[in-house]
Amino acid sequence: MTLTYKTFILGPIQNNSYLVYDDETRQALVIDPAMEPEPIAKFVRDNGLILEKVFVTHGHFDHYYGLPYLLNEFPSIKEVDLHPGDLDLWNNGGGARHFWGKSIQVTEPNHLLIDGESLTLGKHEFSFRYAPGHSNGSVVYYSQELNCAFVGDVIFYHSIGRTDLDDGDLNRLLESIRTRVFTLPEDTLLLPGHGESTSVAEEKTNNPFLV
Repeated sequence: MTLTYKTFILGPIQNNSYLVYDDETRQALVIDPAMEPEPIAKFVRDNGLILEKVFVTHGHFDHYYGLPYLLNEFPSIKEVDLHPGDLDLWNNGGGARHFWGKSIQVTEPNHLLIDGESLTLGKHEFSFRYAPGHSNGSVVYYSQELNCAFVGDVIFYHSIGRTDLDDGDLNRLLESIRTRVFTLPEDTLLLPGHGESTSVAEEKTNNPFLV
């Protein structure tokens, strides 16, 4: 069984959504289903994947706007994960009012993350690291098997997440990066919610917000 992932750049805000799947069992999950998620659905169908779970890194609307579409298209999705620290943000529309002048409503996730729990896709294990600062409930999903971390808007290539939105806190974000991201192995690939991938070693050395 080999675990792999595919990146989809979706919607007007150019979000990175990630599809992680086992190329033998065909089990799959989506991380941060963004706006205009039709390419994800097409890939799932074309490759005979079984979409079982959705991991959401945080409660800003652009990272979960595509969820209702996927839930409607794939009844096989049984679990949607979010940290409880962002449940209020989610239920208040995920900050969409700041961008569009209107809010959105999406059904609540059915699994709120519990500190220390292990997440799975079939026989594959993931962990999450609570990393607040961009939002109160931001998390990083880590796969030792893939040697990568899906970091949402916590950190970017040579940059960091915004802290001028609701629940943003610069000092808290920098502490989260130092203790939740930079404590991963240095060769860990960092897969952000926007922009290109990077690594722990690269950001430790060259991120101007942290060096």
